[in-house]
Amino acid sequence: MYLMRALTCLLLVLGLVACPRSTRKTLVPDVPQNGAAEARSRFAEAKSKFLRDGRNTEEFRQIAEDFPDDPIAPWAQLYAGIAAVKGRQFDVAIKSLQSTVDANVDAGLTSRAQLFLGIAYNYAGNTPRVLPLLKAGEKAIENDDERTEYLGALAYALALSERPLASLPVFDQLYGRVTPTEKALIVTRVGEVVAAAEPDTLRRIFDQIDDRKGPSMAQVASRLAMIADATGRADEAQRLRDAAASARVAVGLPRNIGDAPVTAAGGNGNAGLVGAVLPLGGKQNRVAEAAAAGLGMAAGVSDGKGIAAVEVRTAIDPDASALAVEDLARSNVIAIVGPIDSKEVDAAGMRAESLQLPLLSLSTAAEKNAGSKFVFHMVHSGEARSRALAQRALSKGVKKFAVLAAENGYGRAMTAAFKDEVDRGGGTIVTTVTYKTETKSFAGFTGKLTGDWDAVFVPAQADTLGLIAPALAATGKIPKPLGTKKVIGGRAVMLLSTAENLTGAYLIDAGRHSEGALLAPGYYPDDQDPASKAFLDRFIAAFGRAPGFLEAYAFDAVQLAAAAGTQGRAALAAALAKGELTGLTGTIRFDSGHRRADPGMIYTVAEETGVFAIRVAR
Repeated sequence: MYLMRALTCLLLVLGLVACPRSTRKTLVPDVPQNGAAEARSRFAEAKSKFLRDGRNTEEFRQIAEDFPDDPIAPWAQLYAGIAAVKGRQFDVAIKSLQSTVDANVDAGLTSRAQLFLGIAYNYAGNTPRVLPLLKAGEKAIENDDERTEYLGALAYALALSERPLASLPVFDQLYGRVTPTEKALIVTRVGEVVAAAEPDTLRRIFDQIDDRKGPSMAQVASRLAMIADATGRADEAQRLRDAAASARVAVGLPRNIGDAPVTAAGGNGNAGLVGAVLPLGGKQNRVAEAAAAGLGMAAGVSDGKGIAAVEVRTAIDPDASALAVEDLARSNVIAIVGPIDSKEVDAAGMRAESLQLPLLSLSTAAEKNAGSKFVFHMVHSGEARSRALAQRALSKGVKKFAVLAAENGYGRAMTAAFKDEVDRGGGTIVTTVTYKTETKSFAGFTGKLTGDWDAVFVPAQADTLGLIAPALAATGKIPKPLGTKKVIGGRAVMLLSTAENLTGAYLIDAGRHSEGALLAPGYYPDDQDPASKAFLDRFIAAFGRAPGFLEAYAFDAVQLAAAAGTQGRAALAAALAKGELTGLTGTIRFDSGHRRADPGMIYTVAEETGVFAIRVAR
């Protein structure tokens, strides 16, 4: 079954507060007129701007600070909080909205603040605070968009409460209101809620589902069919499959349900069933969400073109990660993808090793993780990508390098890995310049890169590189393809970078200053790369955005497990240790420590008829 937990809180479009779709009916009274005229004037101006774009948090906050004793202050705090929710500044929102609630100057004003305070707490992951606030604030909903936002917060809060199954009818209501991307996330979240329920409870719920073509019906009937199969009740299983079929198609799942039986831990594994352990809802929710999207594509949640069924378990600490591995082992998965954090990876890896269950970790710092017979690290670490860049440059005949790096642990680690590889290849680091992490202007630092060198290594986030590349060009070190003889205004150099979290936005300001650069972000969605094109098209159709590196690594992990797992878990572990598979992130193969042995994907910035693009570097 396709069971994947996505967001703890659904990131619905919050244009609702700025652009109501119908005449607004509000419980909020008019602004009091007995305070300072300046406060009212500033509030009116800020509110006018807020109603246009919904993003005027600072001005409302400033009004509340400048006039703390003015009767307008609770109104300013309310609007500051709503704007902060829209801007994803949840700590700011909670503080502002709580001030309005505490002021308690008007029942309607308080209810409005409670509504958005409940929504803010949901986004912040403070589930116990959410439900009472949403109940108190429901009457303050002013339009249909706000109703959708309310249902989203209510559904996800219920799913994490002591009554998770109460979320199912709310998810069914929410499903028809949201985008295709959010629909896919709802389907997967409902699947996880259903997977954790007792069979007898699910049977009662099955008869009570109102929407027979919604996500609850699809997942409940599917789960019950699998349970019936596992307990030898073939006729009941077929009846449930028939009941599930139309609902599954309606919500974007394949019509047929995987018939992997639920067996005891230590089973041989079903090649069509892959597990995953992700820190959804925790501090790493953002990266977990990215991995979940990649797993979703592998599972075919959006279009039914799945590689394998994926069951996801949530774990935000080492103990929970180990328990999640045990739970998935009992579900007869062939392998497990994840976790992401190093401590969770090691805890999950130890348990996977004891169960002889292959684990494909998504740790981004594999050098810090223990290796074992059954644990494999999918992601090229920053150090591995730094070494790959040095190898590529050395292979092209470059011998003299400069380094520009941040004065932090990341900058030092990447520089050390790059230098070791340069030294091993007979090259030289001519000069090294470092900068403070918070630096935004780099001309003074690029100007210090003196000496006779041909390539500069810049380990950095892509947005920081976007500031550095123009600064290099401005000081006469102009990134150009290797072999460029003459350039106007300086000399040609090769730019090398890990370019973390690289997106197409990099090209807007830095593309023309990065021609010929070699970038190693792990993965970039090059729409001209045959190996990536089909995945990219499907992903954009499903999520409305391009995938990032972790989405690609998660997808590759499922591909690998499904392709090499046909002979069981032990055979899969042996195949992973010795074989290789061409994926989105390179020709996947592992070294003796079960870390990526292949160099991964390296990209370059190319000019194409006056327009710059990021392409796979051949």
